[in-house]
Amino acid sequence: MSANKLFSQGKAYLLLTKYNGALTNFNNLLEKEPNNNLALRLRGETYLRLEKYNEALTDLNKLLEKEPNNTFALRLRGETYLRLEEYNEALTDFNELLEKEPNNTFALRLRGETYRKLEKYNEALTDFNNLLKKEPNNTFALRLRGETYQKLKMHHKALIDFNNLLKKEPNNPFALRLRGETYQKLKAHNIALMDFNKLLGKEPNNIVALRLRGETYLRLEKYNIALMDFNELLEKEPNNTFALRLRGETYQKLKMHHEALIDFNKSLIQPNNAFALRLRGETYLRLEKYNEALTDFNELLEKEPNNTFALRLRGETYQKLKMHHEALIDFNKSLIQPNNARNLDLHKEIIDKYNEILELEPNNALALRSRGEVYLLLEKYNNALKDFNKLLEKEPNNTFALRLRGETYQKLKMHHEALIDFNKSLIQPNNARNLDLHKEIIDKYNEILELEPNNALALRSRGEVYLLLEKYDNALKDFNNSLEKEPNNALTLKLRGETYIKLEKYNEALTDFNKLLEKEPNDTLALKFRGRINKKLNKYKESLDDFYKILKIMKISKINSDNISILNLIIETKRSENQSMTYTKAQKQQTESRMVKGITTESSELINWIPYSQFKDIKYIAEGGFGVVSSAIWIKDRINEIKVALKNLHNSKDMTDDFLKEVISHGITSSNDFILQCYGITKDHNTNSIMLVMEFAEDGSLHQDLLKNFDEIAWKTKLERLYCIATGLEQIHNNNLIHRDLHSGNILMGVNGILGSIRIADLGLCRNIDISTNHVYGIIPYVAPEIFEDSSYSQASDVYSFGMLMWEFTSGHRPFFNRPHNSKLLCNIRGGLRPEITDDTPEVFSNLMLKCWNSNPVNRPNIKEIKEQFYKWCWEKESQDRFIQAEKIRKDFVKKKSLEKSEGIYNTYNYHPEAIYKSRPLFSMLIVNGILGSIRIADLGLCRNIDISTNHVYGIIPYVAPEIFEDSSYSQASDVYSFGMLMWEFTSGHRPFFNRPHNSKLLCNIRGGLRPEITDDTPEVFSNLMLKCWNSNPVNRPNIKEIKEQFYKWCWEKESQDRFIQAEKIRKDFVKKKSLEKSEGIYNTYNYHPEAIYKSRPLFSMLIDYKEPVSEVKDYNSIQENFEIDFEI
Repeated sequence: MSANKLFSQGKAYLLLTKYNGALTNFNNLLEKEPNNNLALRLRGETYLRLEKYNEALTDLNKLLEKEPNNTFALRLRGETYLRLEEYNEALTDFNELLEKEPNNTFALRLRGETYRKLEKYNEALTDFNNLLKKEPNNTFALRLRGETYQKLKMHHKALIDFNNLLKKEPNNPFALRLRGETYQKLKAHNIALMDFNKLLGKEPNNIVALRLRGETYLRLEKYNIALMDFNELLEKEPNNTFALRLRGETYQKLKMHHEALIDFNKSLIQPNNAFALRLRGETYLRLEKYNEALTDFNELLEKEPNNTFALRLRGETYQKLKMHHEALIDFNKSLIQPNNARNLDLHKEIIDKYNEILELEPNNALALRSRGEVYLLLEKYNNALKDFNKLLEKEPNNTFALRLRGETYQKLKMHHEALIDFNKSLIQPNNARNLDLHKEIIDKYNEILELEPNNALALRSRGEVYLLLEKYDNALKDFNNSLEKEPNNALTLKLRGETYIKLEKYNEALTDFNKLLEKEPNDTLALKFRGRINKKLNKYKESLDDFYKILKIMKISKINSDNISILNLIIETKRSENQSMTYTKAQKQQTESRMVKGITTESSELINWIPYSQFKDIKYIAEGGFGVVSSAIWIKDRINEIKVALKNLHNSKDMTDDFLKEVISHGITSSNDFILQCYGITKDHNTNSIMLVMEFAEDGSLHQDLLKNFDEIAWKTKLERLYCIATGLEQIHNNNLIHRDLHSGNILMGVNGILGSIRIADLGLCRNIDISTNHVYGIIPYVAPEIFEDSSYSQASDVYSFGMLMWEFTSGHRPFFNRPHNSKLLCNIRGGLRPEITDDTPEVFSNLMLKCWNSNPVNRPNIKEIKEQFYKWCWEKESQDRFIQAEKIRKDFVKKKSLEKSEGIYNTYNYHPEAIYKSRPLFSMLIVNGILGSIRIADLGLCRNIDISTNHVYGIIPYVAPEIFEDSSYSQASDVYSFGMLMWEFTSGHRPFFNRPHNSKLLCNIRGGLRPEITDDTPEVFSNLMLKCWNSNPVNRPNIKEIKEQFYKWCWEKESQDRFIQAEKIRKDFVKKKSLEKSEGIYNTYNYHPEAIYKSRPLFSMLIDYKEPVSEVKDYNSIQENFEIDFEI
């Protein structure tokens, strides 16, 4: 057959829907003419009609490769994709086609169908509307648009389309069914019934129509008729799950629960039938099979967690099982579903459930809150208040109840009470960052302020929420308004100050916190804010004063995260202060430090609190001058474990000043690679010991390393290590600190297992450069001579100690290892004694070492100069050459030493048993040798045994105890009285009663209680002791041992020393003022009275001659007003 005949015959078959015949012709034609595009298209269309979609797709794809603009092929391929349910590909083809032919009605309908499949109903509606504008009588489009309206729940519009369709085609079964369904959705069940009856009259076996009519009868409560339809349907399709479920529901309505149960069980053979699950569960509930009901409701709510019916029914089931808490949760959840928020009937139904539960459990908090909330919605405010009050008696911090009671108070126009509840709800821990709650509460404040615009509490409360929401200008406005009404409200002042900080208005913030702290000087939060502000304003001293005061108030002995945070603020402030005073080349230091064998560490910026439970394998290592050191494994997280050192200071059950100083010193210097890093603080709760967590040094101290490896250490290594130590010490000095205890035991090696790494450790004695101290503590050979003179530690004294480390690197021994470390050595060092320099030490090295040892600290180099010199010796070629010869000599000496050892003639060096290389107090040695301002008691001529009495009264009147004027009864207590007068002399600079005659009247006045007037600048603790020494009753005076112990504490215990820091400032200010007044000629000099006699003499005659009555006066400060000083006498 010819090609033309094949084509004509195939096309005719296609038009006659004889698709197999058409296919045969098109196949034969394409065998003859494989490139016949028209035959390809027609065969593709034939495959489509035969539902052979993949074969159709192959032909249409091939055609569109050749003719990409073939619109017929595009439509056919789109339709093929639609039948294959590849909706996105279909959409692409229809879109392309409609770009080319926007009025193609076929394509519009198909694209509309595709949108429906993709559930894009609005887009589908647009296409059907466009199509029906072009073809208003297109019944297929009318039906499709009606169905789309149904999906969009636009049932009235759907009804219009189905009515129009049925006018054109009154017997259209699809239209009848769809219109009936639409009436059903509109609850016009009787009208729906007419459509279903008409449809079933034409098609009595229409299964869908039977089901729909049965469902309509069910809704019309014509249960028996509905049952007939479902029975008929299920005879035809016994497994129709819809029909089974509906018949089960019908049985349920007829209270035929067993029959209902059979249908529901059968319907649930099909998975995911949620409605059937609910109905079966309800049936079990009515049959009192509560566990089976619960199983169904649980399964349903896993699939549809917000199903209101299921929640309410499960709640009822829980109630029957007396699981009231679970029941309440379900009832509450059912009420908060969007469609139920205003369903008052449901609320009244649920409130009955709450009442039933509260009859059984009157204190059930959840039931009280839930019932109160429903009462609130039903505007029964007093009932609601009663429930919330009862609940908050039991749970005073219940956030929900507080907020709800606040709302109730608001409805009752009890605004003050409402504000208190809203505020309390916001400060609960879980709500601090709940921004949604804050926004909700702010609306409540707005409502109150509309009614009471001058309510200071509401203004402050709203401002506080604005502050949290970062609306700082709004917050400031509210705080200003509130403070106009309550200018002294401390909390509002604090909040406004905080707001000013957020707005970077630091001076205004400072004004608020100053005012607040005048009223509440120990408010730690205000102190913290003010400290931070002063830091911002570069007022570091004031900032530090506030932070230290917080530590004092918070009782720093109790370790917690707040204390750690204050420590870190102190560290940050000191760093900032030091950076502002010293311009360091930090980047250069970091670069240089990494040149030394690549030794680097990760350093933490601040101090952390580390739970003791994170440590394992804790092992004792050693005990030093300050405490015990142990090793441990720190489990940082599940992956990383680090070996660390735990340093437990002596008496560390409290966070003593020494402990804090070491922590702060580590914090300030933590960024340097050559200072031992402190990871944080921990506490052993078994012993209550507080410990520092430090880097661990595998190789021990520098001293141990030198003892073990001295012969192997080349000069280059010595220089590099000394450079590292100098770099670390420079970091300490750059932060205005002094180490004060630098020696080879405090230089650690092999930190974190890194070979050759070196760190300066033990910053326990580190102090600020400006802080003086009377402590002399350390190892004698490393202590600079000027410290033995006047305890004057300085950065230059650290340089002296560094010079001793240099000597150690040349000798392999500690300085003065071969002699006792006693007061004689101390005096010799003051006199200029230094270790003997070894013969093989290079001259340039010796010269620098001697400069470091200079007796005059002013003449020593600073650590920066020393570091720079070592840098040159380490890495500048010209300087390195100077040590080449020294290295040769060193190697020769090692060979000689090895030979002498082998021959048994090597002279070993033994350490003297009294050479003590443990840091210790040295003050007693200074006193023994008359150092430190020596003082002696003299004139023991009147000294007598305590048991020997005498009638002699002899002395200087102001120093004689009053009881001696009574009965000549000298005692050790009368010496204490005289000591009290010496104390007064130290405070005033004058002898007591210098401005009046020393006669019998003065004697009588002293007996009556007269004492010298205490100066204004005398510290209170000093005054108190002085007054005790002056007590008229000798029994009440302290003994001299107690006095000595008190003075020891004031002199050498830091906590006690602090009490005299302010007094010293006042003293210095007074001296400056006095000097200024003298220069201006206005200073008031003090003249001694000519009859003030300060020479010991017999006083017995005065006791006989003058018998003035004596009245006892106990208040020594006010007694001055009772006696006038008469210069005319």
